[in-house]
Amino acid sequence: MVLSSFAGALSLVPAQNNTGSMMPAEAMLVAKRHLQWASSNLPGFENWKNARLSQPVVYYFPNGTKSAYEFTVLVNGRPDGFMLVAAQRYIPPILDFGKGEAPSKRLRRIGAARIRSFSTERHKLLYYGGLSYGIKIEDGKSVGIYGRITHIPKTIKLSFSPTQVANTWGPFSTITDEKGIGALSTSITTKVIPNVPVWTENSYVGDPGDASTSYPNNVGLNADPWDAWDGCAPIAAAQIIAYHEHPEIYENEYYTEEYKAYMTSLVDILHHTMGTSNDGRTYWCGRIGSDACDGIESFPTEYQKLTSRGIVSWSLVNSYDAQPTCTLGWCWLNAYVKMGDVISEVDNNRPILLQLDDGGKATDGQGPYGDHSVVIVGYVKNSSGQIEYVVIHSGWDMHDHYLAWGNWGSDTHLVKIVPKRR
Repeated sequence: MVLSSFAGALSLVPAQNNTGSMMPAEAMLVAKRHLQWASSNLPGFENWKNARLSQPVVYYFPNGTKSAYEFTVLVNGRPDGFMLVAAQRYIPPILDFGKGEAPSKRLRRIGAARIRSFSTERHKLLYYGGLSYGIKIEDGKSVGIYGRITHIPKTIKLSFSPTQVANTWGPFSTITDEKGIGALSTSITTKVIPNVPVWTENSYVGDPGDASTSYPNNVGLNADPWDAWDGCAPIAAAQIIAYHEHPEIYENEYYTEEYKAYMTSLVDILHHTMGTSNDGRTYWCGRIGSDACDGIESFPTEYQKLTSRGIVSWSLVNSYDAQPTCTLGWCWLNAYVKMGDVISEVDNNRPILLQLDDGGKATDGQGPYGDHSVVIVGYVKNSSGQIEYVVIHSGWDMHDHYLAWGNWGSDTHLVKIVPKRR
């Protein structure tokens, strides 16, 4: 184990004084305490105060060890979000939570569509950090959250520090029953950049795929020549660019046809400039040829070209400088996501591209693709000034997610996107 990381899956090492697995009943108590904390401290979560929890859904590391318990949050009997509680005490107690749909529901839909004789009894659900949810289908392979078949990693390194884990478990260590749940500390600082648009591949807000239309005739609401899934990197970058270009359109209800045409245009153009594959994969920054950073920086030129052809009409205010904290060939060290960078960018109202390395790799052998790209729009700091959660737009739904700090693979890095007035 490297001191700044835990090696996961086949070689996870417990932090000192934080050993053993969590039983479902214990995880339920942790989840109930977190309900109280979120309802008292986070805007938009007030209705979780009297919420109830579903029975847990169990996730596993690739080696068969339990990794997490997922609870659906029920308000007045209806789903109103989820939380992921660690099944092991050497990782932080709350790994991921938000108002969106529980990941298991999405996985079950994918399993039913993609796997013959699918059932959760026969096919274990996998979780090994970050947003790396999947379904184990055979030795060494899984179906991921987007329906892609990936190789399951033999080892996983998550960027949790032993001190961080011990500190985050501290408030939960006295829970023995529901009477002792109590309230967690409210000495926190929450900062979320306002009016950053949320976007996903959902057909309600996006555009269809698998058409014979060629680029750039597909730009906007027209069907795309690639899969319905446009790719996480174009979707994430489009949210950041749209925020810097036209923040005024997000202050009120913005799901108009005009808005959808604008957002899908940005995504379609970025899919092209990033060189994203037909099934939504984008190369990490630093590759010879098109990649995520190249696509962001070449976007303004392409956008202006399409403006002159009458394909797009919204004004373009900025050019963009994409600054990765690691590039291809140099992503083998640790600490490429630093608290100071996240705090500085968010405090300066600059959403950040987070390129998650979650372990699973595509079976087509064409890497290195970033496993998933999301947008950091905020953070939650404790009284010591340490970030406990980053607030992200996951690309799966239209809600903010709260991801535990360090809950990502050790090659995960940031891309700072700096707008420059044209």
